Amino acid sequence: MAPIRYTHFISKRGDVVFSLACGFGAYFLYERDHPREWTLRELVTRKVERVRTEGWFPSSSK
Repeated sequence: MAPIRYTHFISKRGDVVFSLACGFGAYFLYERDHPREWTLRELVTRKVERVRTEGWFPSSSK
């Protein structure tokens, strides 16, 4: 009888949640120790506003 072989670390959904939590936690700790001029929230807000006004692919980038 062959040993049981697991293809997922936790579960299909649990692996995704675990990896996202680790990623956000690592980013938070890095940003806490290495502050920048702009926060992630400010950068995302600027990008969203630019996409709303110019679209995803502005003509200047073509």
